Amino acid sequence: MRSVSIKIALFLIIPAVLIIAYLSADTFSLSQTTESDNSRLGKQVLIPEGDYYVGSDQKEDELPLRIMHFKSFSIDIHPVTSRQYAVFLLKSNYTTEGTFNKNDAIKNPYFPAGNITYKDASAYAKYYQMRLPTEWEWEIAARSLKKENIHAWGNKIGTDVCNSLVNIENLFGMTPVFNYSPNELGLYDMAGNVFEWTTSLYPTRFILGNNYSKYTLLVIRGGAWNSLINDITVSARSPFPANRHLPWISFRCVKDAP
Repeated sequence: MRSVSIKIALFLIIPAVLIIAYLSADTFSLSQTTESDNSRLGKQVLIPEGDYYVGSDQKEDELPLRIMHFKSFSIDIHPVTSRQYAVFLLKSNYTTEGTFNKNDAIKNPYFPAGNITYKDASAYAKYYQMRLPTEWEWEIAARSLKKENIHAWGNKIGTDVCNSLVNIENLFGMTPVFNYSPNELGLYDMAGNVFEWTTSLYPTRFILGNNYSKYTLLVIRGGAWNSLINDITVSARSPFPANRHLPWISFRCVKDAP
């Protein structure tokens, strides 16, 4: 089994030439973000209460394929965008732990908000009276509530189903949240583009060595634009330090049903 320690390290050594730079001399203002030019932005999908499959029988840290019970909740149909996060910062006066740049919202308003730590993501969710999903809530939404789905789009592998290294020639970096088709529940970017924070701790028994013992390792899900096919399955789990950030780690929110 591939070392999880190596898996973490890969996040930190992706060649810089592959990272998209977001540069703008303009100053972001609230007025540039309040006009809703896309009716899908900020929408959620309701996940009904029920028993759903999670996990798999393929990887040690995903074992076993099993049924869990979930209470009803709603989940964002897309990762929080740069524009949405910039609006939050202006309204809340929150100081980020990561290095999110509000000027990103000018050039790429529909790109997922990047360089967001777990604390930064949680602050956004709390401000809007929501929360971050557990990894299992995230997974059943990615599966479209179906046991048989290996990937968010189903089981057939294609080169145009998500923004990842499924197509090794498609090294475009991050893309807007509505760039690829949604899954059966209408959720976008549940595979590729950006990893997403969850509230779940990654089990330390799967981590080799003690290099990361000083960190709180949380599970991030979904894979990113620079992920291989094995890292974008609905059950794939990756550990990442809660206080660290990367351009291709973002988040989406959930809300408990009344």
